[in-house]
Amino acid sequence: MNIGKNCVVAADFQLYDGQGEMIDSSESNGPLVYLHGAEQLLPALEAALDGHAVGDELSVALTPEQGFGPREDELVERVPRANFPGVEEIGPGMRFQTQLPDGSPMIVMVTDVDDEYVTVDGNHELAGRDLRFELKVVEVREATPEELAHGHAHGVDGSEAH
Repeated sequence: MNIGKNCVVAADFQLYDGQGEMIDSSESNGPLVYLHGAEQLLPALEAALDGHAVGDELSVALTPEQGFGPREDELVERVPRANFPGVEEIGPGMRFQTQLPDGSPMIVMVTDVDDEYVTVDGNHELAGRDLRFELKVVEVREATPEELAHGHAHGVDGSEAH
């Protein structure tokens, strides 16, 4: 079976940055499992997988624009520590959810802290970086009716973990 709309796909992967440094892999996190056509992957990555079958291996290079976008300096902000009521310890690497002016949620990461201010960055951690995915398709199957109704894969075997 070839990968197409409404298929559940499992792929082993290694993700590298533009300098060839491994960022992530299925060895540490298990295979990438997704519902093809449900906009769960970066569009360029999903397009590259389209039509492939079990056993196929491919390398997909993505520019920042095809990946997580360019870095946006305006998403880095220095905010008063008082904006974190009830949080005793704040340190670099911590993540918080905040709200944009339109009410939508945004995850920010703390990059610096001093006695009065916390610097947060709303860019995705991979924004502005060239990426390369090395993929091997390990399973392709039809999505179950439940998966289609929910709009996501329920795992390699189709059963949702509880």
